[in-house]
This record gives sequence, C-alpha cells and structure tokens, in this order.
Amino acid sequence: MKSDFLVVCLNPTIQKTIILNELKENEVNRSSDYRTDASGKGVNVTRVLSQLGADSVHLTQSGYRADYFLNLTNEDYLNVQTVPNKSPIRTCTTLISNTNITVTEIVEESLPVDVNTETLILDEYKRLLINTENVIISGSKASGFSNNIFPQMVKLAKTAKKTVILDYRGKDLINSVSYRPDIIKINFPEFVSTFFPDYSIGEHEENIKLKELVIEKITELYSTFGIKTILTRGTMPVIFMTETGSILEEKIRLVKPINTIGSGDAFTAGLAFKLNQKASLKEAVLFGAECGSKNAGLLRPGVIR
Repeated sequence: MKSDFLVVCLNPTIQKTIILNELKENEVNRSSDYRTDASGKGVNVTRVLSQLGADSVHLTQSGYRADYFLNLTNEDYLNVQTVPNKSPIRTCTTLISNTNITVTEIVEESLPVDVNTETLILDEYKRLLINTENVIISGSKASGFSNNIFPQMVKLAKTAKKTVILDYRGKDLINSVSYRPDIIKINFPEFVSTFFPDYSIGEHEENIKLKELVIEKITELYSTFGIKTILTRGTMPVIFMTETGSILEEKIRLVKPINTIGSGDAFTAGLAFKLNQKASLKEAVLFGAECGSKNAGLLRPGVIR
C-alpha cells in the first residue's frame, strides 16, 4: 500500500500533559486536569499529516507498554509500524502553569534497545521505502542504536530517489549531510549546537555575529550538497534557504500559547505536506509556520485542530 510519507522516529513516547493552576517547587502539586497521548516527534508529525489529509506511515520500535502506546495511536487512526523491542517506551511529562503561563517539559531518557532492533528497523524501513515518495526522519534515537543508522537511512532513501527531510541534530546530522538530504529543518539553537559547538544560544535570543556564521554555514550546505536548511526561532522569523540559493526570513503568526510541545513537529508536517503539493519553499515554510502556531494554541501536543 502506497503512502505519501514515511515518517521515522526511533524514540517513541507516551506524553503526559498536566495542567496546574500554579506550579510550586518543593511542594505537592495536585491536578484533576491532565491527559495522556502517544507522542514523540515522529508521532506528532504523522498525526498532523493525518489531520491535513495525507497518507503516511510511521516507523518506530515497540517495547514494554507497546499495547497502550498503539491503542493511543489507533485513537487517532494513525498507521504505525513497529518492530519488537523489550525496553520500555518512555514517558515524558509536560507541566503547564496557568498562573505563570509556562510550559515545563520533563524528558525521560530512553533505555537501550535490544541488540537486534537496529537490523529489524532497517529491514522494515527498506520494505516501507518502496511504497513512498517522501521520507521524514525526526527526533533523537534511543540509546542502543548505532551512529550509522540515520546516515544509512538517508543514503538508502536518496539512492531510491526519495525526497528526504531531516529534523535531528548533532553527530547524526553531521554524518548525514554528505548523502544529500533535500531539507534540514531544525531550530536555531539545535543548528548552532551541531555546527558551532563552542557557542550556545536560546531559541528567543538574537546574536548578530552568530546569525552571520549560521547563514554562512547554510550557504555552504546548499552550495556543497544542495541542502536547503530551514531554521525556526520560536517567535522570531524563520530563516531559510530557497530553491534559488537566496536566504529569506519570514515572520510567523503569534498566538497566545497554551502548549508549545509539538509545534516544531507541526511545522515539519505542514512544510512537507505543502512541498508534496509542489508548492514553493516559501509557501511551504509559511504553511508550516501556520501549523506550528495552531499547535501552540492547543492543549494536545502535535495537533492542528
């Protein structure tokens, strides 16, 4: 069965969202307002693609609590393909304070996957790759996977002439660029920590000198590998390389945020959706930004409605 998109994420998550009147440190915080969702960057991307009307399949590993995780994805009618693995699916927790208007994320690091999980994932990836035109690889990988798995996935997809969008950082990204993915879409601080590890910057900070260095690197990635880079910056304008090799900045629509978790994933989904419709990169970026804004204004992570 053919799909518009194959979305890969090797770090599945059960997301607990808890709403508090006020988050008080070093005290008992009680709440009767909370929800649980299947999440992780890949699930969020897949869910938004589904809400946009695209056919997509999500590939990840299962694990302890897999039945619960898959029941949650089934509630959203998502096509999720998993390979067996014994390590537990992690739980990440979002704490929303209505008084302080803050969103605090507690991220559990995953336990190592089984030794044969990588082979199983790659076998399933090759099978699914045949019946799609677009590949999105999103998020960090669980421990236990080798440093070669993401670059190998990019190489396989580009050899098969698929469009490839990457939303991950660090050595995984550095090791993938030589295989010429079509698009890198991450946030500005992630790009800085990947290619300029001696620097650090917050998502809402402005640093003109660092911005100039980043633009030089974006230009280099385009001229050397043909990669178009898109960098989100929270509420600040998105920086991106166009098809013609020019750098643009586009403002995003600001909303009163409720839960910003998954907004970057909603952006990725909207971007990919529009590009698959043969929109220009600028049109796709603007649509992706609108999807990200919609997500930020909603309680559930990784949704646009």
